[in-house]
Amino acid sequence: MNQNSPTPDLPPGPAAAAQRLGEQMKALHRYVSGQLMRAMQDQLQGDDMSFSQMTALHQLRAHAALSIGGLADLTGLSLPAASHLTDRLVQRGFAERRENPDDRRAKLLALTADGHAFLDSMDRRFNETYQQVFGRVGVDLLGAAADTIEAVMTELHAQDARQPDRTCPPIPEDPE
Repeated sequence: MNQNSPTPDLPPGPAAAAQRLGEQMKALHRYVSGQLMRAMQDQLQGDDMSFSQMTALHQLRAHAALSIGGLADLTGLSLPAASHLTDRLVQRGFAERRENPDDRRAKLLALTADGHAFLDSMDRRFNETYQQVFGRVGVDLLGAAADTIEAVMTELHAQDARQPDRTCPPIPEDPE
């Protein structure tokens, strides 16, 4: 067993490499998550936004438009809770109801420009926090890490494109 790893050593190969990367990503996430969560909490409290509302906005951005039932499924909320959450997002101007082109009796929920602006502001705040943390690392190491992460994301997106029926939705491209 590796002293730096809580899991047993695996023979060399893709599974071991994926496990090692997963462990390092978890350690990195743990290192920065406290600062990220503090930044997110400050913004949510300042904007009187619940975590469920923020989660719903992220799902709407990822899926363009959703039924209330679809939003309930993706957020793990009951249908009545998702309906109430929808009402709050619409009242605040972050989302709007639209006609469903497949069923005129049903409505879809979509982000408004204000909803996009809120998420863009949150993205900027996260990016600023990452810059504060990673700004302490040498430029050569930062460049190598960014290149490697970019290559991994390129590979994952290519696999997503080849597997349209996979069970988890593709991660949307970063607008920046």
